[in-house]
Amino acid sequence: MSANAQSLKELFSNGGVKSVVESVVDQLDVIPKNIEGNWTFSGSAVKFTGDNMLMNAASELAVGKVEDTLNEYLAKVGIKEGLFSYTFNEDGTFSTSFNQAKFPGQYTFSQQEKTLELDYGKNEKLKGIALKTNVSVGASTMQLLFNADKLLEFISKITSSVGDSKLGALTSLLDQYDGMQIGFELTRVK
Repeated sequence: MSANAQSLKELFSNGGVKSVVESVVDQLDVIPKNIEGNWTFSGSAVKFTGDNMLMNAASELAVGKVEDTLNEYLAKVGIKEGLFSYTFNEDGTFSTSFNQAKFPGQYTFSQQEKTLELDYGKNEKLKGIALKTNVSVGASTMQLLFNADKLLEFISKITSSVGDSKLGALTSLLDQYDGMQIGFELTRVK
């Protein structure tokens, strides 16, 4: 059997086609109706940004490794499945749940930019925190990608508000990656 046939066989047998088709077909319009509901953390999300196409292509190869490392660090500060989630409501309000604490806010939406602005402005513990996130949404998953510095500030505030201060390792990790958006892969709760 030729190498191409073997590669095609692997592609079909390992679910490669399924994941490619799901990623294309599963994408929904980024509109409020499609993000409303409960979403729970299922892992980190990473996207390298920049104008250099070659560098971006090489960076995409590293995404899996960076996500694995980021998941380890996020788990150390308590951001993991079952302990971190978002709820988006029809009226433009949302809440972030972390370690049994709830942080309410309001979101504004830009369909053209495919972004959400998450504003925790009235929340005592997160006063002044507003995060702009790039959004991609599917039938059962949503990805929120943030500027790394802003996300680090947010994580610092929510972890300190519940008495956790294990942020140094995550800060060191994020300092290594310039031109990167990081965030959360979320799964819709049924």
